[in-house]
Amino acid sequence: MRTIAIIPARGGSKRLIGKNIYPLFGKPLLAYTIEALQACDFVDDIYVSSDDAAILDVAEKWGAKGLKRPAELADDKTPKIVAIRQAVDDPIVLAEGEVENVIVAQANSPELTAEDFKRGYALMTDHQLWEVMSADANGVQNAAFRIVKRHALFNTFLSAHCGFVVANNIDVHTIEDIHALEADPVFKAKQHPNAQ
Repeated sequence: MRTIAIIPARGGSKRLIGKNIYPLFGKPLLAYTIEALQACDFVDDIYVSSDDAAILDVAEKWGAKGLKRPAELADDKTPKIVAIRQAVDDPIVLAEGEVENVIVAQANSPELTAEDFKRGYALMTDHQLWEVMSADANGVQNAAFRIVKRHALFNTFLSAHCGFVVANNIDVHTIEDIHALEADPVFKAKQHPNAQ
């Protein structure tokens, strides 16, 4: 039984063109999430679901596996859960073995770390939860990541078997968000640890 990560990253961003692969300190946004997941030993495979060939190309260059998303599931009105369900049932994913856990991680949350995913995964396994989601320091759910039991992705009812971990992140949607991260001394220092 595998634990996989799916990063939904459709094309067509309107506020920041090419958002999911927009460069931040010389690295595409998507790469930050991929690298954080690669540092988690419980993650068996990392997939990027996109309708955009350029995004899929970047994903594969950084070590993820591309899943071509149907165009009809890549518009502004398609709920993210629909795209995730399609990705989990993609023939490429199914051919690589049975899935138990699915990490849904945002491409545009470059502050996510392996430690965030590890805390979420530990909470899920220690307490036999069906879902763990990220939230800000006030306990307000954000979209940075979720870890979900595969069967729970297809539920038609609300689950009580859930928990949350704190992961404060800038959710990048605009050039102002990029500038905020570029000006953040903590984030900048992590990207350039040897700088004086």
